[in-house]
Amino acid sequence: MKTTDVQDVDLQEYARKPAPDTSNSSGFHLALIIIGGTIGFAIFIVAAQIGGSLGYAKAGAAFAIGSLILGIMGAMTSYIGAKTRLSTYLLTEFAFGQQGAKLVNLAVAASLIGWYGVISSTLGQATTSMLSESFGLHIPEVLAVIIASALMIWVTVIGFKGVDKLALILVPLMILFIAFAAYMALAKADGSNQLAEAGFTFKTAISAVVGSYIAGVIIQPDYSRFAVNPRQAVIGVFIALGIMFPLIQFFSAVPSMALGEPDIVQVMVGLGIILPAFFLLFLGAWSSNVLCLYSSGLSVATIAKRTPFSKIIIVIGIIGTALAFLPAQAYLVNFLVLLGVAIPPIGAIYIVETAFFRRFRMNIEALAQEPIIRWQAFAAWISGGVIGYLSSKEIIGIFDIASIDSLVVSSLVYVALNFNRFKRS
Repeated sequence: MKTTDVQDVDLQEYARKPAPDTSNSSGFHLALIIIGGTIGFAIFIVAAQIGGSLGYAKAGAAFAIGSLILGIMGAMTSYIGAKTRLSTYLLTEFAFGQQGAKLVNLAVAASLIGWYGVISSTLGQATTSMLSESFGLHIPEVLAVIIASALMIWVTVIGFKGVDKLALILVPLMILFIAFAAYMALAKADGSNQLAEAGFTFKTAISAVVGSYIAGVIIQPDYSRFAVNPRQAVIGVFIALGIMFPLIQFFSAVPSMALGEPDIVQVMVGLGIILPAFFLLFLGAWSSNVLCLYSSGLSVATIAKRTPFSKIIIVIGIIGTALAFLPAQAYLVNFLVLLGVAIPPIGAIYIVETAFFRRFRMNIEALAQEPIIRWQAFAAWISGGVIGYLSSKEIIGIFDIASIDSLVVSSLVYVALNFNRFKRS
């Protein structure tokens, strides 16, 4: 039988059945794919604002702790994907029920659409600033957002695979430019810059780091199920998220920390590298938003089964573009903190269901006998999200890190509500 590589197979081909055991994607290959997904426009926004708000020591610690949470949880979801060979949708169907899984997919899609709006908004600002500073051209930000978004929607509909490969090729170039910008900023800094307020505290920064890629962690089984074995899947994900991700974030934040400016567009202007930086931001925004559109489209497609995928992408793109006019970036901090406490419980619940209750024995043929909605899963999800949110507001907490609180509470509640099953397992 022909071996299957994660880049050579349409992920929808095995949406309703296990991926073949002959899959041969190595841990290194998986790490490259994940790193390519993290080096995008989102990281430039989040890292710059956290760095500009907290400074070197606290920002570095926030990046390290948030990424460690992502790395550990990503290793778990990756292991489950490689062990069971099942897609994220099937795993959530076992945990949340036949119809409940659709609600979960809708929540993940909503988080990705929100990211699309944030990225489009900031790209529009960067475009107008670049044209004004470099060429003296003044165009409405709304027009820049509409044109860029239309191009992204078009590429997603007809050319996702090509853009995905292009993003992987551009990863080394992006890393080099990030290092170059950090060097220039340090050389220009005179030590007198004051930190600027961007709405981040140390605790909300950790939740924001988690929120910046938690949707990717939750859907990690879609890729890790094609790994050679679970060990390779775990190694690849932990290297990408636990080690490389915090380093990339830190170097992305250096210009903002050195210049005391959390607005990434103003940082570019201050460094005098508007044009090359703009192209980096544009390519990062392009690849990030295409991935957001594609992944959210797959989630929505599990609900709107009779709607052509291209139409789903167009509708999602229009909604995401509309969010950019709020402007979406104004709500970035609250949005990321919300993701950091609302999305992790989803992964925690299907981890507990798969590893502890079912012991990785997943019978696809028996899915028709699963509950329509497993209320215990939703009770655990809501409980974890509420405690996590209260923790982020410093009202109540266990570990004083909102993302961890939401994970722990949802896991404990799910086990408690399924205690009879836990005893039998």
